[in-house]
Amino acid sequence: MTAVDAITEAQDVPVEWSAIRGTAKRAFDVVVGVPLCVLAVAPLLILALVLAVQHRASPVFVHQRIGHRGRTVSIPKLRTLPPGTPIYADKTVTDLEPASRFARFLRSSHLDELPQLFLVPLGRMSLVGPRPRMANEAADHGDIAYEAVRTSVLQGCTGLWQISGHHGRVSDRPEFDHFYVEQHTLRLDAWILWRTVRQLFAPGEVGLDEIPAWTLRQPDRRVPDAA
Repeated sequence: MTAVDAITEAQDVPVEWSAIRGTAKRAFDVVVGVPLCVLAVAPLLILALVLAVQHRASPVFVHQRIGHRGRTVSIPKLRTLPPGTPIYADKTVTDLEPASRFARFLRSSHLDELPQLFLVPLGRMSLVGPRPRMANEAADHGDIAYEAVRTSVLQGCTGLWQISGHHGRVSDRPEFDHFYVEQHTLRLDAWILWRTVRQLFAPGEVGLDEIPAWTLRQPDRRVPDAA
């Protein structure tokens, strides 16, 4: 059985999202996501043009990642590494690849993931949620129970791990995904979006204890159970 098959069949996900919460989150994604897509068109075209000139290749490539309930989702990204770089190379490998200062900025600011915004109106991703992982990373650097929890909700363009300022793999800090799934509210989504924009201008680390209590579903449970 593959990792994706096991995730799909996983049972007893600890947090059940009600239909009302899911509908409200989808409405939030559409109402906020569509205007963001419109605003992103011009910057995305400029970034893509610069990368196309630098690499003399298509400025966009596509990853196959694990999405909601273990289903495969195609994730577009801006190309920040030379065309010959394996697209499924481990992050510890790609970090050693030569890259221009412009490309390094896109990677550190996560602007290379800007094309994923256009998956939100289509319902394939959410604005906020656990980041989608590559299948080989899920198999090698995570357990099935953890992956079942993080894929019990729609994967996000940004999330708690992304604004945390930590580097490395998502699975290195599973507490961020557990916390998000347990404590999700639309207020938390709005706060994460604001912090995502702020990180572009003032990078820094964000701990779970720094998340405002007013954004949480259960403010008295500020520290999630261990994964």
